[in-house]
Amino acid sequence: MAKPKLSDVAALAGVSPTTVSRVLNNRGYLSEATRTKVHEAVQQLGYRPNAIARSLQGRRSQTVGLIFPTVANPFYGEMVYQLENHLAEAGYRVILCNSEDHPEQEKRYLDMLFANQVDGIISGAHSDALVNVPHAQAPLVTVDRLETGFYPNIRSDNYGGARAATEHLIATGTQTIVHVTSTLGQHNERQRGYREAMLEAGLAPEFAELGFHSSLDYKRETLYRYLDERTDSINPVEAIFASNDNYAALALGWAHTHNIRVPEDFQVIGYDGTQSVRLLLPELATVIQPIEEIARRATQRLLGLIERQDAPVTSGMPNSAVPGDSAYLPGDILPVTLYLGSTVRAIPISHPKSRTA
Repeated sequence: MAKPKLSDVAALAGVSPTTVSRVLNNRGYLSEATRTKVHEAVQQLGYRPNAIARSLQGRRSQTVGLIFPTVANPFYGEMVYQLENHLAEAGYRVILCNSEDHPEQEKRYLDMLFANQVDGIISGAHSDALVNVPHAQAPLVTVDRLETGFYPNIRSDNYGGARAATEHLIATGTQTIVHVTSTLGQHNERQRGYREAMLEAGLAPEFAELGFHSSLDYKRETLYRYLDERTDSINPVEAIFASNDNYAALALGWAHTHNIRVPEDFQVIGYDGTQSVRLLLPELATVIQPIEEIARRATQRLLGLIERQDAPVTSGMPNSAVPGDSAYLPGDILPVTLYLGSTVRAIPISHPKSRTA
């Protein structure tokens, strides 16, 4: 079977070859419908742009691909905003891909970005798709995901943040603390920080899973039902440590509908501390991630890899690594800040961890 040509893509998509070229090189304004038709034709035909011709031109596309689960989530939305700002300052445009954390969707986006000859990719997707792409066709940096060892991974101290939040709740005299999360996993650092703090205090860890792909209504119903059932038991939930601020907001909503006093009878700590959530819920106690700094560091790492991508790759090293630059650096784990709003009680003065302020 003959190798598909650009003209074949144009014929299948019903556009001109020039339009196909503009889509693949991300040049000029084109409607989303046109871009979609071209990318679908590329996928259907298995067309790949001529990388050799591009290399002979001696220039880059000045484009970076961003793959994140969904910008509807405040954390990912703010992260993408910061990344785009830092990349724009460096003269780069972005192609944004919302993957919903579906591995097949991420693979399709990766193929599309490689076909568009992006200079690099920054991904915050959490599926296993990237684990199965150990030799990417462009430099790649990951953000706040599980460590794979293949690519630089910029993230905050998830373990330390979770542990600090849990220890504060324990220090207030609370014993029944539930960790609300999307899914449990052996590599979940927030889960690990919570679990270890509870066990060291002689308390039993308890978890409420809401699911990553579940709708907001389903998550609300699941959490409300769980808390309702516990309220009628001999061991009601006294506090929630949520893996994100959205889940913390759901917990506060439950307390409000049941006229339960916060923080006197029910405490809540979230995670992320995005500007939007802090504006809407300034009272929420949360672990604040340094989102702007994570974005700046991820941009720096990627640009460094792009500048040195022509260097010879040492045998056995990942494609995104170059001599003298390991996939992981200690500085890639950034510190977090525990913000104590009015949804948690103060630690008793007699307690060793009592706040001085």
